Amino acid sequence: MKAILALTFLVACGGPAIDPGLRVEHPTRMTPAEDIEWADTTFDGHGVKLYAQHWRPKSGEVRAVLVIHHGLADHSSRYGGLAERLARTGYAVWAFDMRGHARSAGPRVDVDSIDDFLDDLDAFMTLVRSKEPGKPIYLFGHSLGGLIASLYTIERQPQIAGLLLSGPGIAFDAPPLQASVVRLIAAIAPNMAILDTPHKNFSTSSNVIADMDRDPLIYPDKGAARTARAAIAGTARVWAAPERITVPLLVVTGTIDKLVAPSGGRDLVKHAGTKDATLLLYEKFNHDLLHEPNGGAERVMTDLQIWLDAHVANTNPHLMSAYPARLKGDRKGGVMSLDVDLRGEQTSGGSTHGANGGARFRFGVGRPTGYFGGLDLRAGALAGSSFEADAYLLGLAVHSGGVLVGFTGGFGVGGFRGIGATELPAELVIEIPAGPVRLLARGNMSFQLTGTQYINKAAIGSEASALLGIRFGRDTSYWANAVAGTGPYVAFTYRDLGGQHLYGFALGVDLFGAD
Repeated sequence: MKAILALTFLVACGGPAIDPGLRVEHPTRMTPAEDIEWADTTFDGHGVKLYAQHWRPKSGEVRAVLVIHHGLADHSSRYGGLAERLARTGYAVWAFDMRGHARSAGPRVDVDSIDDFLDDLDAFMTLVRSKEPGKPIYLFGHSLGGLIASLYTIERQPQIAGLLLSGPGIAFDAPPLQASVVRLIAAIAPNMAILDTPHKNFSTSSNVIADMDRDPLIYPDKGAARTARAAIAGTARVWAAPERITVPLLVVTGTIDKLVAPSGGRDLVKHAGTKDATLLLYEKFNHDLLHEPNGGAERVMTDLQIWLDAHVANTNPHLMSAYPARLKGDRKGGVMSLDVDLRGEQTSGGSTHGANGGARFRFGVGRPTGYFGGLDLRAGALAGSSFEADAYLLGLAVHSGGVLVGFTGGFGVGGFRGIGATELPAELVIEIPAGPVRLLARGNMSFQLTGTQYINKAAIGSEASALLGIRFGRDTSYWANAVAGTGPYVAFTYRDLGGQHLYGFALGVDLFGAD
């Protein structure tokens, strides 16, 4: 029975990812063009064997090197078109399958820390330098590879001649609360399969999508929650010091990218420490730029080569640098919070004890000031059972970073006056990040409409309550204005039920996100 329960839990959480080991002799091995020198090899990453390949001109001098780091649902052979094109014009192109992908060893799409990817890339760069001594090296990263290449450049400060990014995974068109949810799930069930990169979101071409579906080197299932957490943590580290990108920078991105936010590439170009920073936008192009149809891929490869040729020759590439005011991923601003808790209470004299549990959701629209509302659901027992639901329909909040001050009111049903009782609740919220914790202060009052009358009234209205608590876990700044945090919280609670005073203690989980 215990074994069955354990298996059920593993299935519910996605189970540990499979490690097929190194697959050098995989049947989809590259067939090189006759005019290009091609070879593959393996090398030691951070505790795992990795597969790599390179394309070089058969004749003539190598003038520069391009190192390619692919992304999720991807592998190094998918860059063969770009590699062959560049090899024919004097470049050596090196690419590897990152851990947990394609021919490389490692559990599939399963990593604890972004640093594992950085260490793997560092090992690969060392290999490339040993094989291409004295040649200028340019680093190219796509999607998650763009995040890794950006962070590697910022934190490891490698000796590279330039950084090229395609649809970099450094910002997302999603509420910041999503980052808190990912962190919570990864803490509770790190194996849970939640990291989803649907093939339909990669390209505007149905043929490209079908090819991805058939490709045996692309892992078809979702990645582990811990991998999503590692990627999100990596984005925070990128935006902590984008000014440390001091090498020439080129970012190419599609305006309808469905997997990452194009605004992230624009913001990186704006905040990078180099003056040689260029953003190229491709209207109505999706995420996988090098596989867009109708000449799209050829156009992107041409722009990449123009930029490389110009920088190798130390001339101006004559590519337009644009900083559009709004792009996909630019949000109008808002705030969200979600609490789930259990509470124990007793009356002031200690004669009556009770317990209850509930969920509280708040959301706001606008920055720094805008609409604020939400929903409360709570059930419990104190000299009888009770259930209440309060909808906060109208309100106003001011938020800046992680600081939130809001007031909202609405309509509620249930509570200690009976399931058919109705009321008008109102709430004042103050939340302030303070280093490794978040301070929570809430005050509620309600005005009775129908239901059993209390013998006395509360000091204000029919009922009143308050909560003072601390949420453990630092709020983290991510892309643009995004701030998010999650963690357990403890709080002291107070309720005045028509003259009856209840004191309590709450233990729960708090998630917060704002942009």
